Amino acid sequence: MAVLLRPVVALLLAAAILLAGNGLQAVLLPLRANINGFTQLEIGLLGSSYYLGLIIGCLTTPAIIARVGHIRAFVAFTATATIAPLVHAIWSDPYLWWAMRGLNGLCFAGLAMGIESWLTGTSTPETRGRLLAAYTFLNLTVVTCGIQMLSLADPAGFELFSLIAILYSLAAVPVALTTTPAPAAPATAHLNLRWLWSLSPAAVLGCFLTGLANAAFWSLSPVYARANGLPLTGIVSFLTVAVLAGAVTQWPAGWLSDRIGRRKLLIGVALMAASAGAGLCLASGGAHWLVLGLGALYGAAAFPVYSVTVAHANDLVEKRQAVQVSAGLLLVFSAGAICGPLAASWVMSELGPGALFLHSAAAHLMIAVVMLVHKSLRPQLPQETKDAFVNVPNGTQAAFELDPRGEATPATEGPVVEAPAPSAGAPTKSDADATASKPGQPHS
Repeated sequence: MAVLLRPVVALLLAAAILLAGNGLQAVLLPLRANINGFTQLEIGLLGSSYYLGLIIGCLTTPAIIARVGHIRAFVAFTATATIAPLVHAIWSDPYLWWAMRGLNGLCFAGLAMGIESWLTGTSTPETRGRLLAAYTFLNLTVVTCGIQMLSLADPAGFELFSLIAILYSLAAVPVALTTTPAPAAPATAHLNLRWLWSLSPAAVLGCFLTGLANAAFWSLSPVYARANGLPLTGIVSFLTVAVLAGAVTQWPAGWLSDRIGRRKLLIGVALMAASAGAGLCLASGGAHWLVLGLGALYGAAAFPVYSVTVAHANDLVEKRQAVQVSAGLLLVFSAGAICGPLAASWVMSELGPGALFLHSAAAHLMIAVVMLVHKSLRPQLPQETKDAFVNVPNGTQAAFELDPRGEATPATEGPVVEAPAPSAGAPTKSDADATASKPGQPHS
């Protein structure tokens, strides 16, 4: 592993610094907005603005990287991202905060795409899986470290915003000084959402609903924890146990889905997440140990849903289409993530802070219903047609090029019908491709 990571040590160090700063900013902003007297809707719009900026960045930044190269683009994006926390610290205006949060999302789309495509360019089909695993592990651990930094200073002061700006600026140094040649610019995967829906409406709905729930959690859970009377250390603990529990269960959930089926696993974890969310709603204002325990259960069940849903969709296509499928599902997830904080903040303003997890429980219950209905309508894929589970981060479409399922050159066109029509028996991957090419015949 040391030999594998040596060429990208500077890049991974920069990524760690960036993600720690972004993890801190993600939990600091809703807390500070709450302290500053923002309404629930105004706080929810902060989360929506970030994901809107992320979508715009995913669509526009490949051209920027192609024009100036990875290193110059990375330095430019880090310099621009540094503006946002400083503006947040100086001015307390919702409109300005929304604009800065959107700018932050756009910059991080460019930064993540640069990091992920760089990792792809330095890997081979034999090493991509290990590099993706290392990057995913780094992503989860340093975000947790960023959350822990919240207890270093008072959220009502300027110090934490200054720390975020320092981390963003510092992240540019390893990349600017690296002697490793940068790879070619990332390609933009062709997105065909109509084909994706015909391939697996369950996966599309599952990713949208997951974005609806996850973005609301990241945008508003600090407000929920503060409203429950948790001290600053308690808020940090609540977020940390939820994220770490989700990190720990990623691989066991994937391993289990390889053996019992993706849809059965998704039904189980979605119902567990819905139950934990309902418990958190009912426990609002209750004992702190109960809130922490339910938070851990929620994270353990909710965070693996996205990766298993992506794996479910990739079981239905050939390797050459894996990047196209995963990039489309990421766009669907991001669309849900724009709506999630808005819907959750409205529910919280009407029913109280505990309604955040009532919103999440409803989203996860809908995922379970979708998968249950889909399971009853569509036959199970034969075991031999499934690929092994791969844990994927919520980054950009460039991350999916590291996925071993997409080791062949990704297609730039929609699927071409070469296989015969599906038989009446159990579907195969060829059947899935043939069916997916017919918009009137959704299959999963």
